[in-house]
Amino acid sequence: MGLPVSRIAVAALSALAATAACAVPASADSRANAISVEDHARVSQDGRVTLSGSYRCEPGSPEGVQIQTAVGQDHNRLGMNAGDAVCDGAVHEWSVSGAIGVDSGFHPGDAEVQATLTVARLHGAYLVPRAISQSTLAEHRGHVTLDRH
Repeated sequence: MGLPVSRIAVAALSALAATAACAVPASADSRANAISVEDHARVSQDGRVTLSGSYRCEPGSPEGVQIQTAVGQDHNRLGMNAGDAVCDGAVHEWSVSGAIGVDSGFHPGDAEVQATLTVARLHGAYLVPRAISQSTLAEHRGHVTLDRH
């Protein structure tokens, strides 16, 4: 059994988001769609970063809404997919952890962060996409303090 086409699109967008996370334009939040990141995040001794926050998206949002995150500190950048969003109008919590490698270089202190609610769409023939488009439903950009845990 192969991967659904929407999962392939999400994987491709996750890779793109990791490289372009801090280059996305200003916020796309609306009253019905919003995402936030906690002011403090965790970084382990080996550089594993854990971000958390909350989101809300309106019922009737397109299928396949994903929570995409990125954190940057010094010259280190890490993009992470926090999973599928539930778009029912309620506020939901999210959390994601990841590392660049064995010693990622992340350390306690100030870091840039971005979180977005995104929708990926494939355009083209089945399993042979010609293009991938991404829509941003909500975005948060700011700073967090990485604390050792």
